[in-house]
Amino acid sequence: MDTSVSEQPQPNFSSLLPTLPATIPPTSRLNFLRNWWQQSERTASIAEARLLHRIPLYGAKTPLIARVTRVPLDDRSKDLGEKGARLINTLHLRANDKDDQFDLNTEVDMKTFSQGVKRDGTKNLVLCHGYGAGLGFFYRNFQSLGQIPNSQLFAIDFLGMGRSSRPKWTINPKRNQTWDEVIDDVEEHFVESLEDWRKQVGLDKMTLMGHSLGGYFATCYALKYPKRVEKLVLISPAGIAQAPPEQQEPSADKNATPQEVIDKDAAQLNAKVQAGQAETLDDAATQNDNDNDSDDSEPPQPRRRLPGWAKYLWDKNVTPMSIVRTIGPFGASLVNTYTSRRFAHLDTPERYDLYDYIYNITASHGSGEYALAAVLKPGAFARRPLFNRLAELQMPTLFIYGEWDWMDYKAAEKAKVNMAVPVDILRVKYGGHHMYLDNPDDFNEMLTKELENREN
Repeated sequence: MDTSVSEQPQPNFSSLLPTLPATIPPTSRLNFLRNWWQQSERTASIAEARLLHRIPLYGAKTPLIARVTRVPLDDRSKDLGEKGARLINTLHLRANDKDDQFDLNTEVDMKTFSQGVKRDGTKNLVLCHGYGAGLGFFYRNFQSLGQIPNSQLFAIDFLGMGRSSRPKWTINPKRNQTWDEVIDDVEEHFVESLEDWRKQVGLDKMTLMGHSLGGYFATCYALKYPKRVEKLVLISPAGIAQAPPEQQEPSADKNATPQEVIDKDAAQLNAKVQAGQAETLDDAATQNDNDNDSDDSEPPQPRRRLPGWAKYLWDKNVTPMSIVRTIGPFGASLVNTYTSRRFAHLDTPERYDLYDYIYNITASHGSGEYALAAVLKPGAFARRPLFNRLAELQMPTLFIYGEWDWMDYKAAEKAKVNMAVPVDILRVKYGGHHMYLDNPDDFNEMLTKELENREN
């Protein structure tokens, strides 16, 4: 039963917190089994609430108020019991005008949520997450963004991701369908759902911020609805760079349909298996390490070259999330391995809470995740790069990358030459692709300074 939105009054988070179950620590096989067995929309809601509770309660110059609900995108979606509802999980954060302390409620009804939205003379900041993530990833940034004068923050989960509803949606290209047609369908899915959300919340204009794949779709939205976007902030955006010559398809394959690409990859993979030449992931990693040894002046670049079997699975849209779901309790262990390595700088309780959140949104049934293989090629280069489309933007644009980011900031520098709007490119020290978690202090200071400077 979905209890994310309720018409009944919900307790204030400060009173709800003691009743929240503690994170099941990822310390034993039994605990991985328990986490897998108990996973549900309710456990995802609790996991998100734990992260939001980590928004600093003290030290803020401006007391804050925060509300979380799932915004229905149409009248049909107002009925939570109706199959196919379209709901976007939304955090609204603004200055608390009445109370003198932080106030957080993670489960409010839409009416209460709407009443708290300011619509006159207030700047709207809208933050979109990246692939495989959700609004909870920004728990270290919310307090700082909430301090920007005369503004209110909205953080959303894209439709089909995070804790938003997950309508049945897969990318199954028809045999004669072109890549451009597939990409058009995917971009429209996310752009129009974001536009529907804007209308439902009642915003006129916004500063739109997107991380990674969220930056890709934020750019697509800004291109289609330029009058709704005052400023565009792209945080390590995906899909900017054009593939280098060695990564581009042979001229004979450029017009191939998605199904033809899959069939060709399958045939090549089968031929290699039969000949005993199937490349392993270790082979690809070794090749990549050798390439990186030649230049220590730049951080390691992403592994662009994939083995044949991985490329085939990519084109067949076998996602990391589907693998986690398929392997049951071992999926929780896999997520913990990733979290422990990638976010090793976090203290243990915080890392456990992040692991629990990532696992819960990863293990939810598949929907929006299937967009990845449609817009990006194996190796993470866009099938239709944004590089040339950026020149069409009509609003000031800010790029932010981590110093050790595997996304290439140089692509933004090259694109800037052809852009007719004010453009800034910033890099966060000691930050990787998730620089907002790696070095939140510098990221927060950098971003808030830029957003407060409205003239630029």
